[in-house]
Amino acid sequence: MSPITEEFSTDEGLSRAEIRAKKRRRMMRRRRTTTIVIICILVFGVGGFFGVRAAGGVFDDLFGPKGDYEGQGTNEVSIEIAPGSSARTVANQLVEAGVIMNSEPFLDEIERREATIQAGTWTMREKMSSKAAVEALINPIAPPKITVAEGKQVEEIKAIMIESGMNADEVDKAIDDKTPKDYGLEIDAPSLEGYLYPATYDLNKQKTAEDIVQEMVDKTETELDELGIESKDANRILTLASLVEKESPGDPEVRSKVARSFLNRISDKSQTGGLLQSDATVAYIHGARSDLTTTKKERQSDSPYNTYKKKGLPPGPINSPSKGAVEAALEPADGDWQFFVATNPDTGETKFADNYEDHKKNVEIYRKWLREHSKDDG
Repeated sequence: MSPITEEFSTDEGLSRAEIRAKKRRRMMRRRRTTTIVIICILVFGVGGFFGVRAAGGVFDDLFGPKGDYEGQGTNEVSIEIAPGSSARTVANQLVEAGVIMNSEPFLDEIERREATIQAGTWTMREKMSSKAAVEALINPIAPPKITVAEGKQVEEIKAIMIESGMNADEVDKAIDDKTPKDYGLEIDAPSLEGYLYPATYDLNKQKTAEDIVQEMVDKTETELDELGIESKDANRILTLASLVEKESPGDPEVRSKVARSFLNRISDKSQTGGLLQSDATVAYIHGARSDLTTTKKERQSDSPYNTYKKKGLPPGPINSPSKGAVEAALEPADGDWQFFVATNPDTGETKFADNYEDHKKNVEIYRKWLREHSKDDG
C-alpha cells in the first residue's frame, strides 16, 4: 500500500472540509515537531539532539516507522498513564512500549472519537491497531479470570489453571505435595484438597501459579475466620462439608440433615459400625461417575479415604466445599437419621431414615425412579 493510499484509508465517511481540516491539523503537528528538532540541534548540537530523542518519543513521527498495526494485538502489557498526560504524551508512551506503531493514527483516532484519556494503570497489548488501542483506553480490557466452581477437586482446579494458559509444570509445582501450611495456613491437612477456595480470580502477566494458589488459600482462611472456625477444628469441618457438598443438593435444610446423618454414623449410637459408608469418598479414590455409584471391588480399597473400611471421617476434604456446605457442617440439624437417599435426583428430593429397614424402603423408591427414567431414555 502506498503512503498516499494509507494516509486516506481512514478518511472514509468524512466530508471534503473535514478531510482538509484533518490534513491541516496533521501538518501543524508535523511542523511543531520539526521546529522542536531544529531548536534542539541549534541549542544542544547533534549529540544533544539525539540524547533528547532517546529520552522521549516526541521525534517518533519523523524517525519512527510509519503506518499502523492491525488487529487487537498480542502479548498483554501494563501501561501507567500519569495524571495530566496529554494525548501526545500518551501516544509517545504507547509507541515506546510497543503498543502502537506510531502516534499519528492514534492521535487521529482520539480526535475522531473526541476521547478523553484517564490517568491510571491500563492493560493493553503489544502491536495493537490505533483503533484498538483507543478502544482499550475507553473500554478497558478486562483482566483474564479463572473460576473455581464449588465442589471442584484439586485435579480439576489444576486443569482449569492450565487451560487458562498457566504452565503445567508450574501448576504442578504450586499444588502437588503441598499442604495449607506451605501457604501460611496453620492447619494439619494431608494436601491442598479442600483448601483452594471456590471463587473467581483475576489473572495477569505478573501472577504466578503460586500467587493464584496463595490467593485461594488466603480466601479459605478468611472464610474460616468469618465463620469462627478455629484451626484445630478446620480440617474436620471442611472434610465433613466436602461430603455434604458431594452427597446432597444445595437446599440448606437437606444439607444440614445430611451433615447430621454422617455425624450420627460415626457416633456412639452408630448403626454402621462407625463407618460413614459414603460412595463419594470411594469415588474420590477411583474417579466419580455422575450418580456416585461404586462397585464392590472399589469398596475393597485400602485407601484411607475408603469410608466403607475406615472408621470416622477421611483424612481430609474430597473437594472444595461451598460456604453453604461448610455452614451445614458447622451447624447440623437435630435428628436421629443415619441413612438418606435422593429419591428424585431431578428435584433433589431426599428421604431420611433412622433405621436400615426404613432406608431400604426409601431405596426402593429411588430404584423405581431409575427404572421409570431408564424407560424414558429408551
